[in-house]
Amino acid sequence: MMTPSRKARPVELLPAQTVRRLASYNIDELRRWSERAGQQFVLAECSDCVDKEAVLAAIGRAFAFPEWYGVNLDALYDCLTDLPERGAPGWIVVLARLPVGPGFGSEDRAALLDVFRDAADEFAQRRVGLRVFHS
Repeated sequence: MMTPSRKARPVELLPAQTVRRLASYNIDELRRWSERAGQQFVLAECSDCVDKEAVLAAIGRAFAFPEWYGVNLDALYDCLTDLPERGAPGWIVVLARLPVGPGFGSEDRAALLDVFRDAADEFAQRRVGLRVFHS
């Protein structure tokens, strides 16, 4: 017996500040929605990453962070919270294929996602959306 596929909730109905699993969302659809909504789209592809440093470096490249980006969680937060100054009404971020393993364990994943949640709180104060999807 086939189970029906779960339909993703429309992006515009998600809270403006959210961090959630990619799950049933399609990356290309998220990209198209962000373009229609005038929001910035960032895809951080992490399939080749084996540890926390590599994940943070991939995120830095995807956002084109400045050279001073220190490839650590504090620097990530600092760079993320500078993004509202770029003038976009919102950001759609996809952290694709985060690694699973000894170099990037569940604690590393939780800490990374907490940084994005903390940044989303800062974005909310500035009335800028930050929707983060991870797989």
